Amino acid sequence: MSFREKSAWITLVTLIVLALFYMTHLPPAWMLDPPPSGWMFHVLAIGIIAFVVIEIVAHVIVAIRAPRDAKAPRDERERLIALKATSIAAYVYAVLSLGSVFTVIHLGANEIGVFYCVFLSFILAEIVNYAARLVYYRRGV
Repeated sequence: MSFREKSAWITLVTLIVLALFYMTHLPPAWMLDPPPSGWMFHVLAIGIIAFVVIEIVAHVIVAIRAPRDAKAPRDERERLIALKATSIAAYVYAVLSLGSVFTVIHLGANEIGVFYCVFLSFILAEIVNYAARLVYYRRGV
């Protein structure tokens, strides 16, 4: 397994775990009539900080175990995989973000509810991005 594939696994698992943490610790924003307190911002900040720390630690561990592979530049195959996966994720993000904005607005959400639904769309698009990378790595594209 190459360094880039291990990196994709690390990011995918971290995104899924932290997205579940994020979704379970927040109330549905469109059900909150007054704007919520700083609780939602604190959960978001904790999630982002945890994501960065986990990514750095995991990538350092993987890079220490295979320093030559970590320093190698991307080859054509890896660039093609990244391009194809990003293309899929872009469509997913466009559909989910527009769909969530229309749905949440029709449900009577406040601005914070719209922001969190679009942010969740971004997280889901990144999960699709890294899952597609792993599929392409396994297929040998």
